[in-house]
Amino acid sequence: MQIPIWLLHSLKFGEASVLIDGIETIQLRIENKKIDINLQNKKFVKDVLKVEVEPEKKSILKKVQQLKDIAEELKKEELTVTFSHKGCAMLKLGAEARPKLLRLVTLSKAIEINNMGKLIQLIKDLR
Repeated sequence: MQIPIWLLHSLKFGEASVLIDGIETIQLRIENKKIDINLQNKKFVKDVLKVEVEPEKKSILKKVQQLKDIAEELKKEELTVTFSHKGCAMLKLGAEARPKLLRLVTLSKAIEINNMGKLIQLIKDLR
């Protein structure tokens, strides 16, 4: 998976909300090489994840490796992406990530879990 880094660098600052059928689904905030993706609607995220670009199932290790590759690329480009759910930060990737014990699992200094409980609950809800 390639991240359009040029696109991320071209976005300087701003805020946007995505509404689907009148329901706020995603809030996007960009400022100083930081991007916060705030998920507001779990159903929309679940529907998006069902439509996979790659039809084959991936093991959890392959998914973690893919996440690590994305995080490392973001860090190299001095960018940070934070995933939140209803304003509560769950996962940070890239330059400003400060991992603790997770680094032993991912072998990456570019992935930080901010709220393990909320992240696990979101993953469960998305199944």
